[in-house]
Amino acid sequence: MNFKDQLNLNLLPPEEKYFKAVPGLMKRIRDLYEGIIERFGDEGLQLIRDVSTNYGRLLGIHVRKHLDEVGIKGVGTYIIKVFDMVGGDWTISELSDKKMVIEVSKCPYPFKDDAVCRAHTLMEKALVETLDPELTYDIGRSIPKGDSVCEHIIMRKLQD
Repeated sequence: MNFKDQLNLNLLPPEEKYFKAVPGLMKRIRDLYEGIIERFGDEGLQLIRDVSTNYGRLLGIHVRKHLDEVGIKGVGTYIIKVFDMVGGDWTISELSDKKMVIEVSKCPYPFKDDAVCRAHTLMEKALVETLDPELTYDIGRSIPKGDSVCEHIIMRKLQD
């Protein structure tokens, strides 16, 4: 027998569940990272780097099969979709065939330490470079460093 109908659950629609759950999950990731680093120091930070890089590569291999367009616009569009899933607070401040700069004015995690941010965003770097080996990814300005925004930069690799 199912007793759910005897309770006044007032369950939320999926969209509301999502917008209530995601910020808590992001903070939990940050807290896990901080706990790993507190316990394991530099080895913990390296573990975060390794896991982030491996995850980005695996995700890139999967997504590449379904991505219609590579290059700055194709890969940048996919990265924006990823950012939009964890927080819609982004804008494109620069766009050319050589570079896209995505600015975020509020960190969804919210990281306090730039080294943790850079370790975490190795996922994005590996994802971008797996989706298009001619591209790379970097962080410009960074909220954990005290800047007002984070700049996520997707650009063509420099040719030797």
